[in-house]
Amino acid sequence: MRSLILGLGEGAGETQHLGLEVARGLHAVLQDPDIDFIEAPGAGIDLFELAAGYNKVVVVDAVSSGQGDIGELRRLGLGDLELSVKSSSGSSNEYRAVLEREDARGTSAPLEISIYAIEMGRGARTAVESTELLRNVVPRLVEQIAREEFGQESSAGEWY
Repeated sequence: MRSLILGLGEGAGETQHLGLEVARGLHAVLQDPDIDFIEAPGAGIDLFELAAGYNKVVVVDAVSSGQGDIGELRRLGLGDLELSVKSSSGSSNEYRAVLEREDARGTSAPLEISIYAIEMGRGARTAVESTELLRNVVPRLVEQIAREEFGQESSAGEWY
């Protein structure tokens, strides 16, 4: 089964790259040739284009909702998101309609999409706080996602 780990965020900035660090770590500990890894900015990506041909997609991103504890991991389903995709004609479509349209085009939509949101809280952090957050949170989240999504225990601390 071909899988994709999609790390969202910008490469710089303490909150923007936490999702990328977790996704990178997850890919590194799994070391499975059937699991690909892609980094993408959060805004303006075409999930269907990136996910075409994969059976499973695991998306990891950092969010600053102010709800929950810093470093808390929330697993979201597509039903938790407000999904509307603009077609070339400019009209919005619900997710089901988009899947039907993608299938009609011959694009293979993934059978399973899991979205992990890592709570970053609100407010700025010092460089020391950010480093501590990465050191403490990333290995735990890598371990949790590896277990939940791929049924594997990992040695998450070794890659970092």
